[in-house]
Amino acid sequence: MFGCSDNKVYKIGVSQCSQDDWRMKMNDEINREIMFHEDAVVEIRSADDNNAKQIEDIRYFVDNDFDIIIVSPNEAAALTPIIKQTYENGVPIVIFDRNINGDSYTARIGVDDEGLGKSAAHYALHLLGSGAKAIEIYGLKGSTPAEGRHDGFLKEFETNGGVLVASEPGNWNKEDAIPVTDSLLRAYPDINLIYAHNDRMAIGASEVAERLGRNDIKIIGIDAAPNIGIQAVADSIIDATFLYPTEGHRLIKTALSILKNEPYDRETIIPVSSAVDLSNADILLRQNETLKEETQKMKILKAQIDDYWAQHSSQTSLFYASIAIIILLFGVGFLLLRAYWQRSRHQKELMAQNRLLEEERDKQKQLNEQLQDATQSKLMFFTNVSHDLRTPLTLIAEPVAQLASAENLTPQQHTLIRIADKNTRILQRLINQILDFRKYENGKLNLKLTEVDFNKTVHDWMESFYAIAKKRDIKLTLSASDPEHPLPIALDLEKIERVFFNLLSNAFKYTPDNGTITMSYECDGDTLIFRVADTGEGISERDLGNIFDRFFQVDRIHPKGSGIGLSLAKAFVELHGGTISVESTLNKGSVFTVSLPVTHVSGDVVCPEKAIGRNEVTAELDTIETNLSFDTEKPIVLIIDDNKDIQKLVGELLNDNYNIITATNGKDGVKMAAKYVPDLIICDVMMPVMDGMECCRHIKEEISTSHIPVLMLTACSMDEQRVQGYDSGADGYLSKPFNSAVLRSKCASLITNRKRVKELWQSHIAPHVKTGSEPSARKNIPTSDIDDEFYNRFLEIFKAEMGHSDLNVDKIASMLGLERSQFYRKIKALTNYAPVELIRRLRLQHGRVLLTTTNKTISEIAYETGFSTPAYFTKCYRDAYGETPSEVRSKLTK
Repeated sequence: MFGCSDNKVYKIGVSQCSQDDWRMKMNDEINREIMFHEDAVVEIRSADDNNAKQIEDIRYFVDNDFDIIIVSPNEAAALTPIIKQTYENGVPIVIFDRNINGDSYTARIGVDDEGLGKSAAHYALHLLGSGAKAIEIYGLKGSTPAEGRHDGFLKEFETNGGVLVASEPGNWNKEDAIPVTDSLLRAYPDINLIYAHNDRMAIGASEVAERLGRNDIKIIGIDAAPNIGIQAVADSIIDATFLYPTEGHRLIKTALSILKNEPYDRETIIPVSSAVDLSNADILLRQNETLKEETQKMKILKAQIDDYWAQHSSQTSLFYASIAIIILLFGVGFLLLRAYWQRSRHQKELMAQNRLLEEERDKQKQLNEQLQDATQSKLMFFTNVSHDLRTPLTLIAEPVAQLASAENLTPQQHTLIRIADKNTRILQRLINQILDFRKYENGKLNLKLTEVDFNKTVHDWMESFYAIAKKRDIKLTLSASDPEHPLPIALDLEKIERVFFNLLSNAFKYTPDNGTITMSYECDGDTLIFRVADTGEGISERDLGNIFDRFFQVDRIHPKGSGIGLSLAKAFVELHGGTISVESTLNKGSVFTVSLPVTHVSGDVVCPEKAIGRNEVTAELDTIETNLSFDTEKPIVLIIDDNKDIQKLVGELLNDNYNIITATNGKDGVKMAAKYVPDLIICDVMMPVMDGMECCRHIKEEISTSHIPVLMLTACSMDEQRVQGYDSGADGYLSKPFNSAVLRSKCASLITNRKRVKELWQSHIAPHVKTGSEPSARKNIPTSDIDDEFYNRFLEIFKAEMGHSDLNVDKIASMLGLERSQFYRKIKALTNYAPVELIRRLRLQHGRVLLTTTNKTISEIAYETGFSTPAYFTKCYRDAYGETPSEVRSKLTK
């Protein structure tokens, strides 16, 4: 139980109850013995006669993972609980000197304290005869050695004619024993013997007797520690003492035997030795001195041996290190020679490789030139195409704008045309940005500086954004160091206005409703600085250094823009000789700072018209409201897409035939699907938080939603993505841009196919099913494994609980881990039956089987199938099968 590996160093804790000469002798023996055991260390702690301190010492040993604890309990009653708890927790305990109540220890080594008392009594009677009168200086109340020494002395002394006049505690201390002895000698002047439980109390009693002139009193002590008891006998301070064996070496040997699973005695009682008096005290003192000298020699010898071993180890290490150095020198010499040979060979190979690299470099240079030419050709083509797109886009944009302001459109037509108008404007702005950026790259973008009042201009620009801010409950503020005085500056107003619009529109895009956007500016006479700060999503530290690069998008997987706006804004600012920078903290917001040098041009300050007005801002940033109705008879379609315009477009196209609910990301979509259990889910592939693939996988793996068909929307037509979608459980794909007729057809087809599955399930649980055709016997029903598992679990629960008339929908839903509404829609979607109706049909089917195959009574069958009364069973059976159970039985008996 307590064994360990050979390399284990055992930790032995010794808890002494006090510090005295006897225990100091024992501690010396313990330390001397541990010198012979390299696999063990010892730590000795003294409680100084304090129960609480000794309890803390034991806990210290336990907390520091000592392997075994040796304890001399101060008082049995106080120390027994902690020793018992430690022992029962698996820590070996050795009790010595004093005992505890009970046997909660691994081993105990003690002295025959009662025998010591008897020997003291026998010796006293030998000195004084049978008429001796004695007083006893008792040890500590509750201490087991004191109790044994008292009982043994009293029994032997009074049996042989002696009289024990009084017994008082001296608490093992000389200081406590002196007043006790003084009181007793004054109270009993005719006594001729003092019996003390240890030598220190005996010496204290001797001092009192001498002071009172009672040199006739014989004094006997116990312990026979060399420097105290034996010396006191040799000096005739006390008459005799009895050896109380320390046996420190025995404690260590016993502890190690326990730890190494070697044989040991659980109970060891050391026999009593003879008395120490003037006849042998000198001999024992000389033996003790000799022992001390030998012990000191052993310590010196051990220290010398340790030094020798340390020198031997260092010399051995030096020897091996010298050998290793010599081997390394030989190895280095060989490697140098080998390196010389290889260098010659490598030089030849490198020269050949250099020739190949030079040829490759020339090829790369040629390919790079070809690539540059191809890139320029592609950019030129792209620019030309953008120019060409402007004409048809203009022809589209104006009619769309006219239709958007028409008043004779239906609400659905008005919503659709507003979506088209908004996205036409976005496309126009994107094309203009591409063309301006190409001009900038080619060095053909020039400034048209005009002297303007920046104070008035900024206020005009801000007016365009207040309406959209109010609608979204965004706090939009303008802060200026000196807004009352004119601030003239030369700017290319159209370009700076576009920088301003880009920064502010981005702030609106990335700031949630109820957020804050602040536009502030200041001028020190040489530099104009304006800032746009928001409390939006923020930008990660990884992306901050790249956001002004062309075509860079912070969210690479789910971008919200083309990646050209900030790059073009930087180009416009740099054309003015200024700088643009950003500071941002993820999930806290961003601050864009534009610094422009203050310059002037000749001419008066002008007030040019705004290029981007309130209508343009509202058209691009406003959300389009839809008038979607909700009809409980229509199927529910959940649209999951982060683009609100796509949500509204699909919703308007399907609103006539379906109830529409929406979610802006996959995570919210999964929650909405579990809550409403729709009949169809239309899900975009690329979304923030959780993409469409992961969303579809979650829906198909969840019991409450696994049956719902999922139609994926994607702007990518790659087969690999479609395969990934089908692997995730998607039931169909639709590529953007999509045709409304195709969308409606796919939705109707998926829902119709789902209805066919319902009909197949329903056909297997119809009331006319023959005997043995229970719903669990379904075949060829095209359902998913998770739907089969769900229905089988439902049947198992139903069969186990069918006989209980209180079985209801709430109880089954709880046992399946679903909410009532989720369970209802799941069962309804799979079987086309409400759960209550399905449970009743299943009970009736089982009742029909029992009627036709067993001799049970109708009442027994009614209660076995969970009906509250036979009458109710008969009524439901007649409604389902057109005949009563009695009529069925009468047919079978004919």
